[in-house]
Amino acid sequence: MKLEQLLRSLTELEKLKTVDRGLNVGNRKESSAEHSWSCLLIADLIIDFVNEPLDKLKVFEYLIYHDVVEIYAGDAKFNNPEEMKLKRKKEQRALEQISSFIPNTNKFQRIMHEYEERLTRESEFAKAIDCIDSCVRNLNDESASNKDGFTETLIRAKYVPHVSKFVLTQKLFEALMNRLVAQNKV
Repeated sequence: MKLEQLLRSLTELEKLKTVDRGLNVGNRKESSAEHSWSCLLIADLIIDFVNEPLDKLKVFEYLIYHDVVEIYAGDAKFNNPEEMKLKRKKEQRALEQISSFIPNTNKFQRIMHEYEERLTRESEFAKAIDCIDSCVRNLNDESASNKDGFTETLIRAKYVPHVSKFVLTQKLFEALMNRLVAQNKV
């Protein structure tokens, strides 16, 4: 590995902090980097309560990298069909771009492939955590309302296939959804 390659990787990947997501943190948009950190925190808090052994390092790797493609592809809102049509293609191009400079390309591509295809229990858990985090952020977003286009039906269709893989994430999701509905946020 060359120092220049490492420097480019560090400066490019740090740009995840500048990618805005759909939900707010106070009076600004949440960044994809904040979302990734929050996912890591949630995973660390609950992984010991999942009734099966999971490799925490693998879960953390999936969550650290799961949205880095958004540096170049942007965040696609799943309530926007036009954005969702372009999502796969944009993210594939971004994956190729990042793979061209990241020092351990094989490791990066393996992590992304396993996560996207849900090839391991850890990648399934990481995806469930990704869904849980979005519900928590929505709950904490003072400006969120049921007028945002994120309906209970839409959220359930998108998240239930993932959160239902683990009893704990299913229970957390249902509790979060009940609160979101009660607060008219979905």
